[in-house]
Amino acid sequence: MKRIVNLDQKAAQYAQGIIRQGEDKKLENQITKALGVLQEQGIYALLLYLFSENSKVTKAIYNNLIELLKEVGLKDEDGNALHLVDKQKEDRVYFQAVLKFYSDNILNNLDHLFLVRDIYEQTLIYARYGAKAWGKADDANVSDAKTVAPGGVNTL
Repeated sequence: MKRIVNLDQKAAQYAQGIIRQGEDKKLENQITKALGVLQEQGIYALLLYLFSENSKVTKAIYNNLIELLKEVGLKDEDGNALHLVDKQKEDRVYFQAVLKFYSDNILNNLDHLFLVRDIYEQTLIYARYGAKAWGKADDANVSDAKTVAPGGVNTL
């Protein structure tokens, strides 16, 4: 029996990974920019954008999106599983290998292209809302810490 992958659950899991790995004040902003690039320009442009930014947040985004793609279980026309390249020691070599993989295996197949675009979009949307919630939780913790304890003693 074939195992059906729940893509929405995978999107949520990898969105959480982006938030955990990308803890940064600019997290929500970077995710929003990445989502905008994906929606306006496509997958290849998204990868170029993420690789060019080279920040902790963008690395968290592309690492999680690439790992997500590995779990989706895409197959070629012959039914063979697509194998994405493993992380190389040198970033430039890795980036070139990833871009070639996407160009050869995702962009040339409309079914793969639309599936990957949709799951990446959903992941980034979940990550953006998660980052917003994360930021609000941090703001609440800071305001709680600034409260004055009974007796007029500042708790900071």
